[in-house]
Amino acid sequence: MLGLAVVLSPGTIAEAFANSKSKTTQKEETMTQTSATQPASDQTADKTAIRPFQFNFPDAELTDLRRRVNATKWPERELVADASQGVQLATMQKLARYWGTDYDWRKGEAKLKAVPHFITEIDGLDIHFIHVR
Repeated sequence: MLGLAVVLSPGTIAEAFANSKSKTTQKEETMTQTSATQPASDQTADKTAIRPFQFNFPDAELTDLRRRVNATKWPERELVADASQGVQLATMQKLARYWGTDYDWRKGEAKLKAVPHFITEIDGLDIHFIHVR
């Protein structure tokens, strides 16, 4: 049986932040990232080929992300005492405080970089994946 798991983590937030850039900027960065790992002749090869993928989160972007997490405008508290309406507000506020003040983003980035990352194109979309045996 196949399953899908969605995990909200600081890495996910950082990835979402990185993905909030314009499509043009993303394409330019993808070209820059792949050019560091591929010869020029390979860049024009079949886009569906599996290519190494590297990433970097500049300090300025992490500073801005931390600022935005800390500046979150929170909704009213939920009307129920359980998670039937989703994650409890207090839980999200606690996580945001941790991500905004205590979380070591560089340590998280190092963990992400400890495994090989790849990218390929499927149905016109760049798909980023990790392959570890």
